Amino acid sequence: MTESDVHVTRLFGGPGSGKTTALLDRVEELLEDPDVTVRDVLVVSYTRAAAAEIRERLAERLGTTPRALQGNVSTMHAKAYELLDLSRGDVVGESDKEEFCEEYGVEYEDEKSGAGRRTARSTTLGNKVIATSQWLQRTDREVADWYDVPFQWDVEDVRLPPEIDPNAQEGNKYTPTWPSDDDRLDVPEAIRAWRNYKGENEVVGFADMLERVAQRSLQPNVDYLIIDEFQDITTLQSKVYEEWKPHLEKALIAGDDDQVVYAWQGADPDLLLDEDVDEDVVLPNSYRLPSRVLNVVNKEIRHIDKRQEKDLRPRKEGGRVEAAESPSMLELVRNVRHTVEQEDRSEDGDGTVMLLFRARYQMFDFVDEFIDEGMPFSSLTDQRLWTDRLTDYVRAIEAVDAGERLTALQARRLADILQESAFGSSERDDLYDLIDEVEEQSAKDDLAEIPVAPDAVEDVVPFMPGPRSAGDMARKITSFQRKSMKAYFEGDYRGMEPDRVRVGTIHSAKGREADHVFVATDLTEKVVEQMAAQAEQEGIETPGDEEFTKTTDPVPVLTDNERRVFYVGMSRARERLVLMENLVTGAPTLPISVVLFNELREDPPAELIDEVQESLEAPEPEP
Repeated sequence: MTESDVHVTRLFGGPGSGKTTALLDRVEELLEDPDVTVRDVLVVSYTRAAAAEIRERLAERLGTTPRALQGNVSTMHAKAYELLDLSRGDVVGESDKEEFCEEYGVEYEDEKSGAGRRTARSTTLGNKVIATSQWLQRTDREVADWYDVPFQWDVEDVRLPPEIDPNAQEGNKYTPTWPSDDDRLDVPEAIRAWRNYKGENEVVGFADMLERVAQRSLQPNVDYLIIDEFQDITTLQSKVYEEWKPHLEKALIAGDDDQVVYAWQGADPDLLLDEDVDEDVVLPNSYRLPSRVLNVVNKEIRHIDKRQEKDLRPRKEGGRVEAAESPSMLELVRNVRHTVEQEDRSEDGDGTVMLLFRARYQMFDFVDEFIDEGMPFSSLTDQRLWTDRLTDYVRAIEAVDAGERLTALQARRLADILQESAFGSSERDDLYDLIDEVEEQSAKDDLAEIPVAPDAVEDVVPFMPGPRSAGDMARKITSFQRKSMKAYFEGDYRGMEPDRVRVGTIHSAKGREADHVFVATDLTEKVVEQMAAQAEQEGIETPGDEEFTKTTDPVPVLTDNERRVFYVGMSRARERLVLMENLVTGAPTLPISVVLFNELREDPPAELIDEVQESLEAPEPEP
């Protein structure tokens, strides 16, 4: 089969347009052919979480289990792992990175160190070298292009490219020399040393996997390929796609060039925009955004010149957009509490809230202020807060207390979290034995679908905690989790579902939505550094005479990459969007005027919002 035989469809889906539903519809259409089975189709998504969601939704449609679709709905890296027949020990781990950096004599910060509140993980020299090596692979560049990475290097720590480094001696850009007393790090040399380390120790990183798949022309045994979130693929992933494409009958690439959140990993929306296709489909409706919110997000994103216009019709007329200049965290906490209480008094009484920040440390500034409110909440991004594991434990406590059946998964979480408590070791073993026995007797594979009788649990757990003691008896949980659990069972908001209020980074909000969405526009020095580097590389003019650096505040411009990130955050709102400028103490301020008009203005934020509503008018909602 030649490439010309492949029919390629490109599907553009804006925020809330039902893109995933459209993808699943296409899969079902393919399966209507009696000669096509699900094994003939491969659906690729960018993240494991997105792939898992598609698996679950497709399994429900097809009347099968998500596990049965594991090999046909996955990330590209997971498929590469399968094609290369790798095992877990073949993949680079944190210990490999740490060992290399120690041997090479550069600082490295382990992924799980630093109490989880890292602000500088990728600013240590070892992390930067490894990240740069990966970025070069993802963007299909040579080591000599290391200085093009989208962040700035400290010239006191590293040797600059020889063409701009006055200390460089005779040589060329690939083999320059420096004086013997110049002890700055030679980055290309360090990158090559890291790659040699991987080769000598026979371990591969994710980028290495894709390179090998492309080089060896390894093909998945399918006729139909669907790639979701195509706007986030890298040049290297695109090479793999191009290797696979000639062997297919049909390919569908889907995405939204406005919703790129992984540019720092090498994602390039031009790969979606410039792809040669046979058919274009643009989904016309937003089933999420009301008209006033849609006007604001349209105003924000239309400052990007090269993009696919979607002209989405709103979910309904109305909605609310608010803006706050220099609010305090305490004011935000009160606003969230007031929002929840208003929703509780409303007819539906279950409106959801989402708070989004540009970085995790900013999220924790809010959490520190909010945690004592006694309101349960969950995190989109941090596993120390309310998790699925904690949810299952709480559901187990509730079920046994009410004399209702629980699931085997909930029972296992109960046993896991009660370890080393007054529960006692022998009784804990009895509970595990009970779960194993119930599982063996069941015809189902999924623990979440296997029922367990509450009295059976109480028989083997004589010190079974009730709601009031659930937090006190739990072990191996964080103080955040214990406080949230106590709030759920005992506080003024007891019984409120933890996922009604969700906190996270903008990146973690991709694919999610809420009735009320609060977006902090503050940036980080690292992000501003990346923007300054991009502005310099692309010749973007910045207002004023001062040099644009990581310390510039307020930030006068918004690069296309960052504009897409904030577009993702702002477009999560089903009813109300709140933009907050200068919320995070010490963070570089991104003014709302720059977000909406791409220029520094003195107008009060509320007037800026009104100006947007007067200047733009979303299409009429679908009847």
